[in-house]
Amino acid sequence: MTQQFFGKTFKHGLIAIAVLYAVAALGYYVGISAVLLLLIAIGAFAISLKRLEYGILFAFIELFSNAHGQLLSTEVSGFMLSLRMTIFAAVMSAWFVQLLRGRVRVSLNDVRLRQFSIVALAVVVGLFSGYLRNGFGAAFSDGNAYLYLGYLLPVTAINWTSELKSKLLQLLAAGATWSMGVSALVLYLFTHFNEVVLSTSYVFLRDLRIAEVTPIGGGVYRVFMQSHFFVGVFLLLLLSMLFQKRWSFKKVFPILSISIATLVLGLSRSFWVGFAGSLLVLFVLILWRSRPSISRWLQSAGHAIGSLVLGLVLIAVIVLFPIPNQSSTGSDLADALSKRATESGDAAVSSRWKLLDPMIESIKSNPILGSGYGTSVTFQSDDPRVREFSEDGTWTTVAMEWGWFELWVKMGILGPIGFLALAALMIKQLLAYTRTDKAWLGIGLISGIGFLYATHFFSPYLNHPIGLGFLLFCIPFLPNQQAIKVVESTADPLRVKTKVAAMATTIETS
Repeated sequence: MTQQFFGKTFKHGLIAIAVLYAVAALGYYVGISAVLLLLIAIGAFAISLKRLEYGILFAFIELFSNAHGQLLSTEVSGFMLSLRMTIFAAVMSAWFVQLLRGRVRVSLNDVRLRQFSIVALAVVVGLFSGYLRNGFGAAFSDGNAYLYLGYLLPVTAINWTSELKSKLLQLLAAGATWSMGVSALVLYLFTHFNEVVLSTSYVFLRDLRIAEVTPIGGGVYRVFMQSHFFVGVFLLLLLSMLFQKRWSFKKVFPILSISIATLVLGLSRSFWVGFAGSLLVLFVLILWRSRPSISRWLQSAGHAIGSLVLGLVLIAVIVLFPIPNQSSTGSDLADALSKRATESGDAAVSSRWKLLDPMIESIKSNPILGSGYGTSVTFQSDDPRVREFSEDGTWTTVAMEWGWFELWVKMGILGPIGFLALAALMIKQLLAYTRTDKAWLGIGLISGIGFLYATHFFSPYLNHPIGLGFLLFCIPFLPNQQAIKVVESTADPLRVKTKVAAMATTIETS
């Protein structure tokens, strides 16, 4: 079972991510980012031209390893070109060349492509409305993340064999593992070393946008990476497999605990709420699918609690490790974690609530078509950093919390409707897995969608390559439309009774 996530591709993925970070450090300190980006662009284009699927896998490696895609960046004629943009341009160019050569095609009948129709229309509406109201520059700067959905074309053009799907899962595991390792290392550095090391590390992490490091009192630090989202997805897949299969808990106990520790270490209440919602989805689907016994539930609950306890112990071990210098105590750590978990009146929470009313007013002004990308709202923030610039806290921003309301503000009613419809269609197809021996995969991915959509309620992820990338990640695991049609035409009514059953048959034979 562990080969589903920890095979040869997992090791290759970790090596590839390590090389990316080494190249990023070289570009950052030596000042040759432009040259390195050019070399990566050439390499990604060549790989994609020969094997398009490998180009897409490379794009996923980059996405899983870094939230913002700026491990490398350079300015070109006033435009900031990042590593993520470079890889996107290279892979899409190779796909277009293959399209011209007739090696790939775009099938408008592919349900995996068509289910994004409303979202695509909402994106166009948001861009057009933003252009009319805010100018093209502001609209494009705010909405360019949706270009990431362009990967839909090569992703749906690839024949995703079982081997390729396995590689994709292992790359997810590699990216999640890397995020766990980086988080633990950063926590150790900031709780044990002097100001010179901390200053150098902080500037590096900030400039490459790898992680957010924030002191939370008592010498304890919050280490947050938006790519922790993929740690959560990976954890959901592990839990789903653990419930569905007779997978030895001893084999996954360490990775479960480290995953939980990473989510706790990020101290993101949005993630915590979103993950709680995804666990509810996971348990409901497992109960519906396999109806485990009470003893099985109790055993699994015990395993989960044990993993949580070990995760907290791991954080304590990192913070309290005596070499070289320890600056915190156990009570400091406990106070910092409990304060973050229970405090509801801090600046971030109060500012988020004060943002809500202006967003609703903006929605009321253009409820159907929205106000477009580049639209800003003005509210009163309690953030101390804002108060340094504005005495009364008045702040105008384009980047908003309350993700679902932001979709409505900028894309009109089509925005939330499109993404909700997309989730419904994807979940309907993924439910086909529950009739196969890969039920753990369908349940895990559905729970991951729940994690994304619940988290997006408080912090926007569906307007970011992380959220959009996860939806793209699910595409290869959706049943193939053409294969379904073949099965549905089978004359034997006992073999295929429903469309869902047909989809399940397709999965089993793919």
